Amino acid sequence: MSWKLRLQERLFGLAPWDAGKITDEWFRAHFNYAADLAHDWLGRSLDLSKARLLNFGCGDGITDLALVLRHGATSIHGIDIRQEYAKLPRIAREQLGMSRIPAALSFETIVPNSPLAGRHANYDGLLSWSTFEHVQRDKVLPILADLHACLRPGGVFFLQIEPLFHSPWGSHLRRYDDVPWHHLMASEEELWSIIDKHEGPLDAAEVDFGFADFGVEGYKRFVFKEYQALNRLTADELIDIARQAGFEVLREERRHVDMPVPQALQGRYPEDWLRNNEILLLLGKS
Repeated sequence: MSWKLRLQERLFGLAPWDAGKITDEWFRAHFNYAADLAHDWLGRSLDLSKARLLNFGCGDGITDLALVLRHGATSIHGIDIRQEYAKLPRIAREQLGMSRIPAALSFETIVPNSPLAGRHANYDGLLSWSTFEHVQRDKVLPILADLHACLRPGGVFFLQIEPLFHSPWGSHLRRYDDVPWHHLMASEEELWSIIDKHEGPLDAAEVDFGFADFGVEGYKRFVFKEYQALNRLTADELIDIARQAGFEVLREERRHVDMPVPQALQGRYPEDWLRNNEILLLLGKS
C-alpha cells in the first residue's frame, strides 16, 4: 500500500491540509515549535528533502508530520515503545483536515531497550525530542551506542531534553504542581497527595492525546509513575555518555531559567543544575 500512496502523492501531491484548523495546544506546540527547532538543528547539516531520518521516541508523530508538511522531509521512520502514533491519522484529520497522512511517514513499536542497528542502518539523521530523560539510566549508553550504529558516517543526531530533572519543573508534574523545584524539596508522598487531590482542568498545552486513554485518575497515576522513573541525568552527564557512545558534539545549547533559587536548595545542588532547563545537542558520527 505504501508504494501506491507514494505514487499517488507523486502524481497528485500530498493530501490538502490547513493549519488554520488547529485548535489543540499540544498539537500546535509540536507541529510548530518542536518541528521548527528540529529543522533548524538538522537542516544546517542535511537536506531534509533527500535525507532518511529516524525519530527515537516519536510519540504521537505530530513533529514528524510537521517536518514533512512544513519542512519538506521525505522519509521519517518513528520508533517508540508505545503506539501513540496510531492516533496520528485521526489527529491529522481533526487538526488539519487531512484525509490521510503522508507516505513519507512510517512507524514502529519496539520493546524497551531492544537493539535497532541490526534492522536500521545508514540513516542520514536521527532526532529525539524529550525522550532520553525517560530512558533507564544504565541503558542510556547502550541505546546511544546502538543509535550511533544506525547512523551513516557523516550523519547527525539532534537530541533535546526539556525539562532537565533538577530544573524548576523537572519532575514533569507541572500540569498538577506549579511550585518550582518542589520535587527537590518535597517527599514523593507529598507530591502524590498534591496530584491525587487535584481537581479542575489542566493546562491545554500540557495535555497530550493519550489523556483520554487513561481518564482523569488514570492519567494522574501514569504521570506520577513517569516522574518516579526519570533518570535524573544532567546536561554534563548526557554529553559525557554521548561521547562514550562514539558521538562528536557538533553544536550545543543550554537554556537556563532566570529565577531565584529557593534557599532550601542553595548548596545542595550546583546552581547550574538548578537553572539549566533544557539541553539541545547536535551530535555527529565521523
